[in-house]
Amino acid sequence: MHQHLTRIEQANLIAGHAVSYATAYLDGRHTAQQLADNADRLFLDLLVISTPETSTFLVPVQLLAVAMMRTARRQIPESLDTDARAERWHAVLASLVELVCHESRNLAKDRP
Repeated sequence: MHQHLTRIEQANLIAGHAVSYATAYLDGRHTAQQLADNADRLFLDLLVISTPETSTFLVPVQLLAVAMMRTARRQIPESLDTDARAERWHAVLASLVELVCHESRNLAKDRP
């Protein structure tokens, strides 16, 4: 049986993808190029899914996608100890991942 997802369920799925992509980069499982590719994919997904119903929920996901793109476009040295700016961008990514997860959990609680 094939079941169609609602717009808000699709938005929540995209949020999960965003968290997965950012976390893979932060954990060192993905390169900056993979992060950039995933951010590009997210921007396209966000264009398709944005509706009045999903717009408020997607703001943190959009912020995460922008931060992913900004982080991926930097030349980051091997050690973050030598690049305080890159370290700050990593902290921003981690904070936005937490925000998206928090919003996603609240969305699930608010739904019947």
